[in-house]
Amino acid sequence: MGKNRSIATMRILGGHPGLDLANTVDCRHGRFGPDLLVTFEDLAEWTQRVGLLGAGAAGRLRQWAAEEPDRAAAALARVKRLREAIYRVFSALAAGAEPPPPELSLIEEEARGAQSRRRLERLAGAGYAWTWPESDADILAGRLAHEAADLLTTARPGRVKECFGRNCGWLFLDNSRNNSRRWCSEEGCGTRARVARHRARSERNRPGEA
Repeated sequence: MGKNRSIATMRILGGHPGLDLANTVDCRHGRFGPDLLVTFEDLAEWTQRVGLLGAGAAGRLRQWAAEEPDRAAAALARVKRLREAIYRVFSALAAGAEPPPPELSLIEEEARGAQSRRRLERLAGAGYAWTWPESDADILAGRLAHEAADLLTTARPGRVKECFGRNCGWLFLDNSRNNSRRWCSEEGCGTRARVARHRARSERNRPGEA
């Protein structure tokens, strides 16, 4: 995407929590960064923005982090390791390549470890649903790995893409009817690419100086 400076202002464009996690690094093509997940507070805010946690659960995580700063730092580092694994796996798939086995294994291990923490709970209306412990920071990486693994097993081939934008590299799920989306954002990377092409054509067509 480019030009994002914080979790509070970044645009949520991936179409899936796992891809949105990978996109918490603002640029990956040409340069790396800035990394928008700097503190546990950033992580807590991000979980709210992507709808992973509600305000109450995120608030309890913030309180826990204030009381357990070392564990909070470890939980953040764990999520960031997973983030890089998710990026490498889906970036490879978007390019038509085989994903790296170590990163696939990390996603699988985290997802497996989290499975036993889910519980069946009765819905307010009727039926049941799987739920996660919402105030447990130690399960965040596993929960996100489960989301990524679910995308790996359900997304149609060629639907996860990497933005073509210069200094971007954001991942997104292409839900367009004809699978033609190229940019994380038409208004951002798409517009910048069109402007760059126009400038390049203008330079080529400029008459030479006498």
